[in-house]
Amino acid sequence: MSKRVLFSCIGATDPIRQEYDGPMLHIVRHYKPHKVYLFFTKEMVKKREDVIKALDSFDIEIEDIITDIEDPHNFDIFSEEFNKILLKIKEENNDSEIPLNITSGTTQMSSALCLEVVTSHFRLKPIQVITPIKGSNEGVKFGGDIENNFDSLMEDGKYITPNRCIEPNILSFRRNSVKRDIISLVEHFEYRAAAEKLENNQYLFNDNALSLIKYAELRQNDNEEYRGSKWNEWNDEFDYTKDLNAKLACDYYCILKNKGKTGELSYFVLLLKPLAEHIAKHYIGNFTDNEVIDVLNNYYQEKNKTNYKPSIYKGKVVYNLEQYICIMTYKNKPDTIIEKFREVLPFINSRNDLAHFLYREDTINPNRALALIKELLICVYGNKVKKNSLKLYEKINERIIQLL
Repeated sequence: MSKRVLFSCIGATDPIRQEYDGPMLHIVRHYKPHKVYLFFTKEMVKKREDVIKALDSFDIEIEDIITDIEDPHNFDIFSEEFNKILLKIKEENNDSEIPLNITSGTTQMSSALCLEVVTSHFRLKPIQVITPIKGSNEGVKFGGDIENNFDSLMEDGKYITPNRCIEPNILSFRRNSVKRDIISLVEHFEYRAAAEKLENNQYLFNDNALSLIKYAELRQNDNEEYRGSKWNEWNDEFDYTKDLNAKLACDYYCILKNKGKTGELSYFVLLLKPLAEHIAKHYIGNFTDNEVIDVLNNYYQEKNKTNYKPSIYKGKVVYNLEQYICIMTYKNKPDTIIEKFREVLPFINSRNDLAHFLYREDTINPNRALALIKELLICVYGNKVKKNSLKLYEKINERIIQLL
């Protein structure tokens, strides 16, 4: 059993009302906390001796919180006061569950504690205690002898009166609030922030939701870790395209689309170049470096009176989109397709400014660039490109929302 510390206001029905436990005492009896924090307003301090006497038979540590609050109906006072107290309790008892007595005290006290349950970043358990008569306490006398308390009667080590504690589902309000926040972050592809939000409230949600959000974050960042065995379940579910080259192009298209939607145009431009070149390379097909060197020499001589200088990366010649377009022309590829690649070139040109200057891209039209890339993907890879492979993160987001 986990350790528990109870926070309880002391109200008019504590510690005894007629011949039955008041709420605080009843929670202590059935939840067996090892420590209780008792909150007294100026008026309720007069009950302190009776409360301590009622707790004498329990092995429990008591900490008094005695205040000079005279108006127990001022919600604002308790809202601020309880927040400070509960933070202190959490710091002092980090490994303990914290039940809250939401029955004792005024309506304003109970409301303030319920609000803490909904808004707190750590877990609080609200406990409500129903009356012995299962109805209004109106007309029932206050006070009573502790020795004549019916709730203390036991047979064979068990209490013979019912446990009147219930745990109202106040956390459903918190869950709904947190869920709305997570959905909003996910729909804006802010997976890291969504994961942090969910981790702070994980007891409210399915573990698979957090796992999938972390998977989406890794995949969107093209982090190799998402291909690991831990994520195989999600890889299987969202592996729409089996051809590796088509899959890579579709994945990058989807990341590009996310960055366009979120307005991260500098990242968009940096990613657009390698993606366009990947598609162009597979559109052209096989060719040798020697086969195209004369073609590219002639192109650069006509363009600016210079010779073609191959770019070498890891021992291999690599080509940029402009050079691929030149090779497409040499190979007599259809003009309509070449023109689409040519139309992508101006979007890429600002990449040099991003690489060499303090420059932020905010002028391009990402929708047009995305439309061109989508057309080229379908043209180059044909039926290897599945409908859902171009909606990867929308499909992942739908699944996350189902799991929340």
